[in-house]
Amino acid sequence: MSANNPRTSAAERILALVAPLTNYERNRQDKPRWSLDNIRTLLARPGATPARGLAVQVGGSKGKGTTALYLDALARRLGLRSGVYLSPHVDDVTERVQIDGQPTPMLEDVVRELVDFVKRSRLADVSFFEVMTAAAAECYARAAVDLAVFEVGLGGRLDATTAVPVDASILTNVELEHTDLLGDTVEAIAGEKAYILRPGKVAFTAARNGALRVIEAYAREVQAPLRVLDRDLLLAITHDDGRTLSGVITDGGTRLPFVLPDAATFETQALTLVACCLRALRPDLAPNLAAALDPVRFRPHLPARFERIVTPDGVFVVDAAHTERSMQATATEAARMAPGHRFAVLFASAAGKRWQAELSWLAPIVDTLYVTRLEGTASEDAQTICAGARTVGLRAKAVDGAAEGLAALRRHQGPWLVTGSFYLAGQVRRLLGVHAASRS
Repeated sequence: MSANNPRTSAAERILALVAPLTNYERNRQDKPRWSLDNIRTLLARPGATPARGLAVQVGGSKGKGTTALYLDALARRLGLRSGVYLSPHVDDVTERVQIDGQPTPMLEDVVRELVDFVKRSRLADVSFFEVMTAAAAECYARAAVDLAVFEVGLGGRLDATTAVPVDASILTNVELEHTDLLGDTVEAIAGEKAYILRPGKVAFTAARNGALRVIEAYAREVQAPLRVLDRDLLLAITHDDGRTLSGVITDGGTRLPFVLPDAATFETQALTLVACCLRALRPDLAPNLAAALDPVRFRPHLPARFERIVTPDGVFVVDAAHTERSMQATATEAARMAPGHRFAVLFASAAGKRWQAELSWLAPIVDTLYVTRLEGTASEDAQTICAGARTVGLRAKAVDGAAEGLAALRRHQGPWLVTGSFYLAGQVRRLLGVHAASRS
C-alpha cells in the first residue's frame, strides 16, 4: 500500500513499516541476542536531532506506566512541554509516542526514516522496540520538549530506553516477573532493573527489602543520589471516601498537601514519586507544584489501569494487571469501589506469567471467573487456568475469546472486572468502542 493511502491509518502504516523487524513483545527470543549496540547506533546516526530538554526514565515491575503518565501530566500542568514514551500500547501503536498529551503526527515519518537507515546500514536483528525508542527520542528532540519521559519496556540493563541519556530515574518497585529473562529471585531482578540509575543522576524508588538493598548498592557504585519512599519521601493518606483521596507528601522538610479526585489508591505512590522528581529537577517550579497538588487537576487518563468504562449495560472495570502485586492492587481497589460485592471476572494470561499467584489475590472478590485466550501473543491455556482456579475454590469457566467473555459477564450483576493482560485489556476496550488516546 502507498504510504499516503487515505484508506489506511497512521498506526497501520507504521506497523507495516516495522513488520520486518524483530518484535520481542510478541515473540521473545534468546536472551543472549539482546544488547544496546543497535539502539546506540540508531541514536547516534548521522542527522539525529540533539535533545535540548530534560529526560526521565521510569522502570519497575508495577506502576511504571501510571508513573510515566503522571509525570507527563504534571509537567504539562506546570507549563512545560512534555513528551511521554509508553509500552506496550493498549489500542494502537501511535499511543506510544505522545507530545502534549496526544500521539504525535510526526511519528510515521520518523519511523520511516529510521527503517530506511536500518536498511542502508545493514544493521542485523534490529527490533521494533529499538526503532520505536529511537523514534520517540527524535520526535521529542524535534519538538524541543522541556521534559521527555521514557517508560522501560522490560528489565533495565538491556532495555533500549537505557541507551537514552536522562537526568533522573524512577524505579517504582521490584517483584518476581519475567523470571525466564530477568532472574528467578527478586534480588536478581532488582540487579537488572537497577541499571536505569545513571551515574551522578538523582533517582527515586519505592522498592523494599532485598530489592532495595540491591538498588542501594548499585546507586553507591555509580554515585547516583537515591531517594526512597517511606524513608526520604513520605506519603500519608488522611482521607479516603471511596472516590477522593487526600493526604500529604513530605519531601525533606517540605510538606505538600494534595487532594486527588476520582482516583485509585495506587495512584498516590505515582503522584509522590513524580512530584518529588520534578521538584528536584526544576526547583524553580516548587511554588507552582504546591498549588498544582491541592487539588490535583492534572490527573491523566490511565487506559487499562483500573479504568471504569461506563456502557448502557453497566460499568466495566478494565485493568491490565499482570503481576502478583499488581493483581493485589486491583483486588484491593475493586473491594474499595464496591464493598461486599463479588465480581464476574474475565481473565487471561500471557505465557510464562505467574497466574496462580495472581488468582490467589483475586479469589476473595470473584463470583465467577471466565478465562479466555489472548490474541497476538503467546497465551496460557484457558482450560489449564480454569483447572488451577478450581483447586483454590473458584468457579471458573473457559470462554472462546473476549467477545464471548463480555457476553458471559453481562449475564451477571455488574460492575464487571476484566484483568490479567494488556492484550486482553486492549481487545475488550476495542469491543466496547473505547480509544486509549481519546482524552489526556
